[in-house]
This record gives sequence, C-alpha cells and structure tokens, in this order.
Amino acid sequence: MIPVTEPIITIDHVSFDYVTYTKQSGLSGSWHDLFHRQKQRVPAVQNVSLQVAPGEILGLLGANGAGKTTLIKLMTGILPVRAGSLQLLDDQHPFQKRPAFLRRIGVMLSQKSQLAWDLPPLDTLVLLREIYQVPHDRFTDWLAFLTDQLAVTAQLKVPVRKLSLGQRIKFELICALIHTPEILFLDEPTIGIDVSSQANIYRFLQQLNRDTQMTIILTSHNTKDIEALAQRVAVINHGRKIFEGTPNGLIAQYASAATLEVVTDAPLTTLPAHVTQVADSQYLVDAAALTTLPIDPQHILSVHRRNGNLDDILTRLFSQEVAP
Repeated sequence: MIPVTEPIITIDHVSFDYVTYTKQSGLSGSWHDLFHRQKQRVPAVQNVSLQVAPGEILGLLGANGAGKTTLIKLMTGILPVRAGSLQLLDDQHPFQKRPAFLRRIGVMLSQKSQLAWDLPPLDTLVLLREIYQVPHDRFTDWLAFLTDQLAVTAQLKVPVRKLSLGQRIKFELICALIHTPEILFLDEPTIGIDVSSQANIYRFLQQLNRDTQMTIILTSHNTKDIEALAQRVAVINHGRKIFEGTPNGLIAQYASAATLEVVTDAPLTTLPAHVTQVADSQYLVDAAALTTLPIDPQHILSVHRRNGNLDDILTRLFSQEVAP
C-alpha cells in the first residue's frame, strides 16, 4: 500500500481584495476627497483552493494582474488572508511571520532585490547568514556549491552595480537559497536574461529539486520556464483558478482541433486530401479528419502539433473571460 503524503501547502477557498481610493481631479476634487474619500475594493484572489505535495514543482500561470504574485505573497506571509484558510508546513498563519516559519521558506521576487547596489553580493550573503543563523562551516560549503553551480564564483566580491542582469538574478536566487529552505518561491526568476543563463538556472533547479526534494513554487510569463521545470500547473485568470493539472493536460484540454505541421525531405508530387501546402516541403494536416498520416513516413523529417503550443493556448485563455 502506497503511503499518503500530507500536502506541504494547503490553500482552502482563499480570497484577498486590495483596497484602493479614487482621486478626483483639480483643486475642488482634492477638497472633496479630503472629506468624502471614495474607497474601492479590487478582488485579486477569489476563492482559490490548491494543494502542493512535498518535493513538487508547481507552476503558476496567469496574465499581468491575474493574481499570481498576490497568491505568492499570501503563501509567504507578506499579505494576510482575508477569507478562507492557508497552511504552509505546519503553520496556519504565515502572516504572523514566526522566525521558525521564515527559516523554512525562501523567496525571490523579480521586482524586489535583496542585494545592496553598492556592495558586493558576499556582504549581503554574510548578513543573511547572521539573520538565518547559518553555521559558518555549512555556509561556506553551501555558498561554494551554489556559486559554482550557477557560475558566479568570480563575481562574489564585485559590486552589484557592476554585475550583468543575469549575474544579479543568479545572486538573488542564491540569497533565497542560502539558508536551505524547504519551500522555494520564485516569481519571474528568468525575466530579461539570456537563453544560456536560463538553461543554467533550469538545470540547477532541476538538480536541486531532485537531490534535496525541495518544493518549488514558480510563476512566470516565460512558458519555457514552465515547460522546463513544472511538474504541475495552476492557471489563474482574474483572480480565479481555471485549471489545475499537468502541462500536457492543459494543452489537451484547451487546444483546438488538432493540426499537424509536417516537414518532408522533398515536395510532395500529389497533395492528399486534408493536407495543405504552406511552403516547398512544409504541410498542414487536419488530424481530426484522418486516422493515419497520408504521407509516406520515409520522407517525413518532422511532425509537430501546431496548436499545441502553450503560448498560443495561454494567449487565448487570457484574452477572454473563462469560467472556472
């Protein structure tokens, strides 16, 4: 009998609204607002339920303003839960920010930096060592491993302002990992960096998850991040969860009728039914109308499902209201 693993994160019907105030224009409007300020509630997360297993990599997908980052802030205790309940590890109140809880999570927010601009990254990391009370020997060994894996050992003593964007992102990641958390939260971890640095971060996070069973919660607009790392995804749209499952399950559920893109080693002499030529040796095949591919396999160089592209599916999902 396979033992049932307790979730490391449990989100149960959680909601959160931001409170904003309207501002009227002109002097008279400012005078009116001084005595009759209009308050407005903006729903950011609406009735979201989600569970994450220990050692899992979960990708959170959503358009700008969909509620992904707000959900991360609720889980990490940056924001309080307005309705519903949320439990991380064995703590039901992340917003209380108990030291024992904070030592078990690591957070990297793309719009917030832990690094001091005029100091080398080593100074910030030494400060974090003291804050998290990491033993000196373990800190030295772990830092050497992290900087070696992310190829930034030579930049440890270089002022942050002189580092490239990719190097700064890697040191932000090291800051989030320096105390070896059990859960790592990454909000847009590869934004703006080159493909080589992205590949380095993917490989490192995959190895980290495999070797330490660290749970990773990842948000990203770059679907390459999700495809490379996420074992499961949750799609958030207008504050609501509209999908939860595997990346392949998302494609299967929301892809339109199957269209195959076929590339051959030479142009076809005759065009079979339900096949459309788009270039000399490139064809679109209406797979929904066929049971077998009407092209000789000996001449096929590649076959791709054209509308199974995750970017296309997400663009379609986020451009319209989708019922959960």
